[in-house]
Amino acid sequence: MSRENVEIVRGLFAAFQSVDVGNFERCFDEVREVLDPEIEWVAAPHSLLASEEYRGPDGVRRFWTQFLSAWDEYGVEVEELIDAGDQVVAVMRLSGRTEDLEIDEVRSSLLTLRAGKIVRIEPFPTKDDALEAAGLRE
Repeated sequence: MSRENVEIVRGLFAAFQSVDVGNFERCFDEVREVLDPEIEWVAAPHSLLASEEYRGPDGVRRFWTQFLSAWDEYGVEVEELIDAGDQVVAVMRLSGRTEDLEIDEVRSSLLTLRAGKIVRIEPFPTKDDALEAAGLRE
């Protein structure tokens, strides 16, 4: 099942690669397919969006709609997916541009899956942090 989990996560990020900051809804149907009805999407602790809880597919939609509204351009490119059983560590290159800011950085997330659906996504600043959270590093 763990290899299947990696492929499910790969599909999630493939949907995000085609995201249009002005119309997240265009890719959301594809994203929704892999989300558990009880999914918890954890916002990065330093994010202005971290003050809210994002649960269920509608919570994920709300998070991404709010998040993308700040960007003129935004992209996510997967650099590595690491099998951790019922979890997958995703190492991603994030790029974006606003009128005043441009980013190009590598971040990681730990995705937890159950029965072929993603039940939790939690961001981490580094690959090592995500690997530690997955129990793959001490």
